[in-house]
Amino acid sequence: MNVFQSLRNDLQAINRELAAFLSQMEDIPGAVDPAVEEWRRLCSGIEKQMTEDVIRVAVVGAIKSGKSTFINSMLQSDYLKRGAGVVTSIVTRIRSGPYLKAVLYFKSWDEVNSEIEQALTLFPQRKAQPETERFDIRREKDRQALQQGLASLHSDLLIANGSRSVGSILLESYLNGYDGVKNLVASESTTKVYEDDLFDAQKSFVGSDSLAVYLKDIQLEINSSYLGSNIEIADCQGSDSPNPLHLAMIQDYLLKTHLIIYVISSRTGLRQADIRFLTIIKQMGIIDTILFVINCDFSEHESTAELMTLIEKTRSELSMLKPEPQIYALSSLYNLFKSSAAAMSQKDSLRLSHWEHEEDLVALSDRETASFQRVLSDKLSRERYRLLLKNNIERLGLVAIGLQNTSRIRRDILNRDARGVDEVLKKIEYHLSQMAQIRSIVKSTLDGSSQKIKKELKEDVDRFFDPKYGAVLQHVKEYIRNYQVDFNAYEDHLVNSRFTDVLFLIFQDFKTALDTYVAESVNPKIIKFIRGEETKARAYLASVGEPYESMIQDAITGYHETMNRLGIPLMENQDRSRVVEAFKSLKNKSDLILPPIDATMRYSARIKTEAVLRLGVYSMATLFKKLFHKAANSQERQKIKALKDGVNRVKNETEKSVVLHFKDYRENIKFQYIFKLTDLISRQLHEILLERFRSYSTDVSKAVELVREKHEDKEATLNMLRRLESRSNAFAEKIKSIREEIESAFVTEKNAKEV
Repeated sequence: MNVFQSLRNDLQAINRELAAFLSQMEDIPGAVDPAVEEWRRLCSGIEKQMTEDVIRVAVVGAIKSGKSTFINSMLQSDYLKRGAGVVTSIVTRIRSGPYLKAVLYFKSWDEVNSEIEQALTLFPQRKAQPETERFDIRREKDRQALQQGLASLHSDLLIANGSRSVGSILLESYLNGYDGVKNLVASESTTKVYEDDLFDAQKSFVGSDSLAVYLKDIQLEINSSYLGSNIEIADCQGSDSPNPLHLAMIQDYLLKTHLIIYVISSRTGLRQADIRFLTIIKQMGIIDTILFVINCDFSEHESTAELMTLIEKTRSELSMLKPEPQIYALSSLYNLFKSSAAAMSQKDSLRLSHWEHEEDLVALSDRETASFQRVLSDKLSRERYRLLLKNNIERLGLVAIGLQNTSRIRRDILNRDARGVDEVLKKIEYHLSQMAQIRSIVKSTLDGSSQKIKKELKEDVDRFFDPKYGAVLQHVKEYIRNYQVDFNAYEDHLVNSRFTDVLFLIFQDFKTALDTYVAESVNPKIIKFIRGEETKARAYLASVGEPYESMIQDAITGYHETMNRLGIPLMENQDRSRVVEAFKSLKNKSDLILPPIDATMRYSARIKTEAVLRLGVYSMATLFKKLFHKAANSQERQKIKALKDGVNRVKNETEKSVVLHFKDYRENIKFQYIFKLTDLISRQLHEILLERFRSYSTDVSKAVELVREKHEDKEATLNMLRRLESRSNAFAEKIKSIREEIESAFVTEKNAKEV
């Protein structure tokens, strides 16, 4: 546990202690105050934020670069399956837990059937079904029909550009895995938990295409000293997966991450697939959050000099995308073997023994590993905890000050006569009235500003996704229209296969190409645009709120001066943190989630399959009538012409479906995310601005009542208030001590980093 995690635990402990004390205050007759309930909610909010503020680290890279091995080496055991399948693998999230636990989140039957429906677009063997009867993999007749349809396709139709059709692999995986999951999947999303000795059962799902296809998420919990209680490490799919949907899934996770570790294999160096993916990350605007790891295979390198040449070459290439990239060359497999030597097989023991004689390579890897771990710890602690700790300790400080002031004012009132009480009460009510006016002004101003910025954001979103003039959809439509099919390459298929089979093959190639284009070229632009809109909303509302800081401070200063003149000196908050700084720690509090970026690729359900197939049937029927009187070469030309007509119709239908789909996506972005985010920002900003008022918004009516009615328990109440003030002073001292420790820790870390 590093110093920042320790300080976080100390802060949580004082917060819980303070919350428990606030719950007991209702037993003190003169201390009852509406502010107490607000302070309790504040403590509850701090607890939630400190517990749920997850730091996410994404480990990405090309297939077979050693991502899983790298994570296993960090966790010092083989928790993740190495060399898992690349077609239907998913993001595997790892968190800290008291014992080994794997939670598998399954898709619902509706989600499964929806994905199959997408893949069945233009499927040639599919019989016409009523609109109300969709494909359902739970029905045996549907599974049999799909199995027969796939079997009837010629094997060469399922091979495109030297690899299997993604759509056909998806369909086969669902069929092959059905019996294994039929008792696990349900009408709603379900989970399956594997604990302790059964933990490794999760590897069979991750490593099997036919089982992994039914999963939508997987979380592993591991009792590891390496993982903090709020750190999540994710093993992402290969960035060069043949399924473009996987790239979109990675993009979705990257939107939530605070740090990216990019793994490059020393066997291959930086490949074209790496350059392409890093370019996408740069377009998303998050390339500054990357650390690079060159995963060294000792067996591939004759000497450290050869390895250093590779490292410098990689550094030079990466510099074109990210100036001064942070690169660490280490052997994940060597580190894994070294940390788990007792549990190794004989073969792995021999490999480790052999590598240990490569003293120069081992020394280099050890140095780089230590350096990487120091930097990673810095990234995950100092930089992330600075705002989290600093702002929450200041908020707790406000509660302590509020408690001190509450006890002082009430104790003073109980020691005054009725005339003296009236004077204090008038002054307090005057200042509370001023504060209430400021509250009202701030709220109405932020409400109005929120509506104004919403209007601007709406115009931005509509303009960005405009089907006629928006660059994004224009580029997609151009890609569809300019997509070229080498029809001559399908002549043999037309001879040996049905027309609809060939049309399905072309559509599968076309859809994969379009999905890849959307994932690589369109999604990064959407992500960058949305991030820009988020920044715009925050900056605008923060600029509106900042001027009110001085107004609030003037009101508090006036209140202090008045109370001092009345002989009731109050504690004052010395923190003068600006709204913008405090706002940074609160902007990620909500569970609000951006609509999944992979939704941009769910357009094919809109394609009118029946209309396209009717065109194909009509074209072939017309064609056969003419073929009897045509020469062989003329017959082939007629077949190609019919195929061209079918493809043009497919492209037209796809363009229409994409436009309609992006229209829905645009509305989801506006109403389910941008507008809700703006409202959230406005509420958070209002909360930040007015938090300081809570230390001074004192309701003294109960104490006044005790004075005027001359209750016999006045002295008992005074004793309780003295104890309240004493406890409040103790809390203030604890909070001050933790604040000083936090400042000292940051200074120490900063100096160490500079050295």
